[in-house]
Amino acid sequence: MVRARAEGNFSQVLRQQRLRCGLTQLQLAALSTISVRAIRDMESGRVASPRRATVALLAGALRLTGQARTAFSRAALIESSHLDKMVTESMRIDAPVWTTDGLVGRDHELDAITGLLAAEPRQRLLTITGISGVGKTRLALEVSQRVHAESDSPLLWVPVAETRGDWIPDPAPPTLIEAMAELITGQADTSGELAAIIGTAPMIVFVDGIDDVPVRAPALLRLLTDCPQVTVVATARVPLGIRGECVLPLAPLAVPEPGQEQDLDSLGQIPAVSLLLRQLAPVQPGFRLNPANASMVAGLCRILDGLPAALGLAASRCLMEPLPHLYEQLIDDPRNLHALICHHPEPMLYASVLRSIETLPKPHRTLLNRLLQIDDCWTVDDAVGVTGLSQPELTRSLHVLFTRGLLRRVERHGSYFISMLNIVRQACAGIHDVPLPRADQARLLAIT
Repeated sequence: MVRARAEGNFSQVLRQQRLRCGLTQLQLAALSTISVRAIRDMESGRVASPRRATVALLAGALRLTGQARTAFSRAALIESSHLDKMVTESMRIDAPVWTTDGLVGRDHELDAITGLLAAEPRQRLLTITGISGVGKTRLALEVSQRVHAESDSPLLWVPVAETRGDWIPDPAPPTLIEAMAELITGQADTSGELAAIIGTAPMIVFVDGIDDVPVRAPALLRLLTDCPQVTVVATARVPLGIRGECVLPLAPLAVPEPGQEQDLDSLGQIPAVSLLLRQLAPVQPGFRLNPANASMVAGLCRILDGLPAALGLAASRCLMEPLPHLYEQLIDDPRNLHALICHHPEPMLYASVLRSIETLPKPHRTLLNRLLQIDDCWTVDDAVGVTGLSQPELTRSLHVLFTRGLLRRVERHGSYFISMLNIVRQACAGIHDVPLPRADQARLLAIT
């Protein structure tokens, strides 16, 4: 458990800081928009529990930053019930959010992340990036469970999308999770509360769901500075862009290569196929992988990019219609992938991919469109010939596309190639209202 540290009487600290700045109570009142009477009551000790917003206004008027601001906020919080509530909350953060399903096909990523968190010197900020539906949250949950089993550090799971909301002045005292979410998203300056609770104690904070929330990088950096033993693992569509950040781009699950459907044993071990079969079991209990359906299963995994959320949606659709019927829809027109994904309830994968593309800097959007001319898998040298960019320029731009999860790496016969996700091709065609050529249908299905 983490404990708060006392920093002295707030009335004395406030008066000392005011005199340091050479301000009268009247001048401080004008700068902070707080009444002279309120400042007088705080300095005399008649108000022992100032509100969060009041403390933040005073700290801003006194031009306090960094450790000085943290100490000022902490002095106010030590005397308030806000801190007591958050300390109580902190006693319940040792266990992560538990899952009931096994993780498929992420052994290498899981080992890499847990290794970085355990290494010395520690990696203090790690961001798992990728498009919606690729499994960022599920991987982070698995990491939290493994770290909890192997480490004594308390864990804090912060679901940003669920805790954020319109901030209003002087809200009810937040929980530790809410205070962390408010700081990261810029809804309120809770650095004082967090520093008072955490201090120099070790803690691993999992910040989930930054996809559609503009994270406040200075606030997160201030947290890492004020709490030197805190480590943050975040999930987001794009890197946070904070100094020292380690980015792990999460690609979809591996899919069968053309010809692999000939060996049923090895086909069933490919992560995308394994996940699809597992998710089909409850809705079609009699379905088994066999020579008659192997090509269909492999082709469906390729069409859906091995995206876990898309594979789960396809399996759920099989509660109402047989898998061959769904497969026939995609053979008839691969653009039905768009319709299938758009009906995914949470969140809409296709819409998320569109946002990922539309928010790209213009040069990277242009590059993505040029890469549409290349079929199947390609190398950097192939792309140089198509785009006209120099290899250094192209490499920098490709790195951006990789970190956003729009491209994936493919290994064939011991060599590495690059491939654009099918859903990204669909989205690019949709943005420009360009029909998918028939050549793309064969490429998408790639069935031998």
